[in-house]
Amino acid sequence: MPNSDALAVVLLERIRGLDRADRAVLMRASIIGRRFRVAVLNATVELAEDRVRAALDTACTLELIEPVDANCEWYTFRHALIRDAMYEQFVKSRVRHAHRRIALAVERCAGQDALDDLAYHSWAAGDATRCIRYNELAGDRALAVFAYDDARTLYGRARAFASLRSLDYLRLSGKIDALRQSDRR
Repeated sequence: MPNSDALAVVLLERIRGLDRADRAVLMRASIIGRRFRVAVLNATVELAEDRVRAALDTACTLELIEPVDANCEWYTFRHALIRDAMYEQFVKSRVRHAHRRIALAVERCAGQDALDDLAYHSWAAGDATRCIRYNELAGDRALAVFAYDDARTLYGRARAFASLRSLDYLRLSGKIDALRQSDRR
C-alpha cells in the first residue's frame, strides 16, 4: 500500500493537469461532497453546462472522478483524498485572495509601520515579490533585536518564494546560514 505522501504527490500532479476552469469546476464539486450531482454543480459555477461537462470529462480522463450512473448525472471522486485535495485548493485560493487584499490595504494605509503584518499577509497570499521584500525586511529587523528564531522564520518564508539560484535566494540563504553559524557559537 503506497504511503500518503506519495499518493499526495500523484494527486497533485493530476490536478496540475487541469486548466484553471477545470480546477474551478472540481473545487466546486468538492464542496458539494465526494458524490455530486451535475445539476447542482451547474447551479454553483459561472460556466456554461457544456464547459462544465468538458471539465468533468477531463477529470475522468485523469482518473480524478468517475460517473456513478449511465446518464452521467452523478459523479464521485475516485478517492476521498482527491476530494480533500480539491477542497483544500478551493479554501487556499479563497484565503489567499483575502490575504492579498489585506496586504494591499495594509501597504496603502500603514506602509512600513506595519512590517510584520505586511510580511505575514504577503506570505499567506502567496505574493512572491511582496513576500520576499517584506519578510526579508522584517527578518532584518528581528535580527537587529536578537530575535533569531523570528528572523530565521521570516527569512525562510522569503526564500521559499525566491527562484532557486536567484540573487534573492542566494542572499537569503546567506542570512539563514549566518544564523546557523551563530547558533553553533
